[in-house]
Amino acid sequence: MALTLGIFGTGVMGQRHIKGLGRLKQVGRLRYDVAAICDILPDNANKAVVLSQELLGTTPQLFESFDAMKRGLSRLDAILVTTSPAMHADLGVTAMQAGVHVMMEKPIAMTVKQGWRLVDAADANNVKLAVAENYRRDPINRLARALLDAGVIGKPFLAVQSSSGSGESVIITPWRHLRKSCGISIDMGVHYTDMLEYFMGPIESVVGMGAVIDKQRVGSDGKLYPADAEDLTAGTIRFQSGAIGNWLLNMAGRGEGHFSRMIYGTAGSLSIPGDRSGRPLHLVQRVNGKDVEVPADEVLKLVPDFKLEPTTAALFGGDRLASYDLPWTDIDAGLLAIEHDDFVSAILENRQPEVSGEGGLRDLALMFGFIESEMAGRILNVEELMSGAVSAYQAELE
Repeated sequence: MALTLGIFGTGVMGQRHIKGLGRLKQVGRLRYDVAAICDILPDNANKAVVLSQELLGTTPQLFESFDAMKRGLSRLDAILVTTSPAMHADLGVTAMQAGVHVMMEKPIAMTVKQGWRLVDAADANNVKLAVAENYRRDPINRLARALLDAGVIGKPFLAVQSSSGSGESVIITPWRHLRKSCGISIDMGVHYTDMLEYFMGPIESVVGMGAVIDKQRVGSDGKLYPADAEDLTAGTIRFQSGAIGNWLLNMAGRGEGHFSRMIYGTAGSLSIPGDRSGRPLHLVQRVNGKDVEVPADEVLKLVPDFKLEPTTAALFGGDRLASYDLPWTDIDAGLLAIEHDDFVSAILENRQPEVSGEGGLRDLALMFGFIESEMAGRILNVEELMSGAVSAYQAELE
């Protein structure tokens, strides 16, 4: 059964999602009819129509609002929202009140308060709300999770998520550097809070600091754009398991860049490469008091029952992968394709998507926690972040 889909926001991210749907069509797993597009910028909308024609073989209709789309189509099952976060809550709530399922590009909303509006609307109207978190779908991250679940490094007690790069340049689009549009640390950081909980289980508390390093950013056109959102966050995490996490997200990094995702356990360590790279994991096990590196081609033997689900296997070329070599655009499109496949399955099977509204809301609350804790002057627990009991920074955004 094909679901009728409308897409709201067809800039860079929206067009990437259409490419993801194109990959689903290539492997015979597309269960959408992309029937409609809405974007306030006509040029973006027209580009998306052409892309849909090329990759999906369909010509979506153009609409100026959700209400117009709902009236203009004989059927609208679901929408994908890839607008700026400031528009997420109002658009998502409107759609769900009309009985339409929603996939929301991350972050779920501008603030936790707005995010709860979406979660509550999904519950009240018995529709599915999914948040587009693509990094966890990477086959290498799936393998890493399987290894951790199998106990190959014993009990994890320390996770390190640390990266630095981008310098003074605009990252993707200028609005991502403005607080009123969520800010680059929040926009990118929710990926990594999601990954930390994916690998290590629920986070209990966070503490951190943030800073604005670049108050102007250089665009690809050479122009300077204002930037008032934090582009540097550092902090520490406590997981419910008792493990500790070390956090650094430097989106203003000059000089030597780096990406490190390390998990240390009582029986070894696991180094997880950058998402969408296809590079193998680096596993070291502690054997009789000595560190023994496990060759990359031996890692899969430690998890004999590990298998990627069928859509991922079709997109990446196998159901037991320890590495892969694909063009970046195909990798990116493939991971977005997996998000959509899960969303459709959740609707048809009447189950929660892998990343539900509340899951995406946790990612956002945790990311805000690094900044809110500095304003509060103390460690914050997840419950007070999720409830909004501590939200002074977000109150300024509201």
